[in-house]
Amino acid sequence: MASSAYPSTPPPISFVSQPLFWLVLFLVTAISHAAAAQYYGRYEPDTAQVFSYVEQMPALPTGGGNLALVKAVQKQVQLPAEVREGRVEGRVFVRVVVGVSGVARQAAVVQSLSPACDAAALVAVHRMPRLVPGRYNGQPVATLLTVPVMFLSPRHVFAANEVAQAARFPGGEAALEQYVQKNLSTPDEVRLRDLQGRVVVRFVLKPDGRVGATEVMSPLCASCDEEALRLVRSQPRWQPALGYDDQPVAVYQTLNIWFRPPAPAAGTAPPVPENQVYSQVEQMPELPGQAGPSALQSALQELIHYPERAANGTGQVSFVVEPDGRVTRPVMLKSIAGPVDEAVVAAALRLPRFTPGRHRGQAVAVRLVVPVLVDIR
Repeated sequence: MASSAYPSTPPPISFVSQPLFWLVLFLVTAISHAAAAQYYGRYEPDTAQVFSYVEQMPALPTGGGNLALVKAVQKQVQLPAEVREGRVEGRVFVRVVVGVSGVARQAAVVQSLSPACDAAALVAVHRMPRLVPGRYNGQPVATLLTVPVMFLSPRHVFAANEVAQAARFPGGEAALEQYVQKNLSTPDEVRLRDLQGRVVVRFVLKPDGRVGATEVMSPLCASCDEEALRLVRSQPRWQPALGYDDQPVAVYQTLNIWFRPPAPAAGTAPPVPENQVYSQVEQMPELPGQAGPSALQSALQELIHYPERAANGTGQVSFVVEPDGRVTRPVMLKSIAGPVDEAVVAAALRLPRFTPGRHRGQAVAVRLVVPVLVDIR
């Protein structure tokens, strides 16, 4: 019987071939499952393990650190109507996971401002460009970030620490100091009252660099305050501050204007130091031809130029009569009202020269205290 090249029945599977069959079957199944997992859960490997602190935080491909990242988000912000109209202002804080791929995922609001602002903040963060991922032990990892998103109206005036780039006087700080020294005019009141101190002026610097509204935050004397305001308002245009969208913004600036009495004119003695001023001496100072405390009070009252709508009241003014009879350093010991106090102090400086006080035969400086009565009917 001739033999056939193809057997009529297949040979049985030997015990040697069975392990190979099962191994192939396992690998095919595993690859299929892996492919399915990669397709249906493609974000899971990107954020499988999230770190809150790493050696190198996520950053823009162009660098610039946290400031550049905040600015990149801020440029994507669309202001809701409530912000544009000035009804709502503030910040929204958004927490986001930057995956191993550098893509921002799982953004959530952790500090809310309003529903409209919260929604706009999430949109802005999602539009953030792909970042260089954070790294831990040299390897890229998913990293948790909290991003502030600001919502400020176009009319908002920023504080100096709220801007991305501070305003700058033309030429810088040294040029600003030179401007003040060159243009400051010291009022006579500073010399007569031997005043030393500063006036603090806060002003709005507009987006075009011009000075806007001004106000005195820390006064010194009426004429000092006026001079400080004049000096601030006369400043040239500044280089404006920039917001986090790199656009010019209005910002509050503060300037300290210092006042010091000038050196005495030739032949004029400087004021006696305060620790050498007497309060009681053998012969008290007197106005020529007007002896006694009541005469001095009457003379002072006649010299007061009361402001409009002056408040009635009683007060006390103190001043020093120098050894040459000049009046210096007047100050209100008991206040009546701001404008009235200034009028009383100015009147004290207009008093004529005294016959100076004397102690042990020598002319000395004496501080006098004079009551003031304001009774306008």
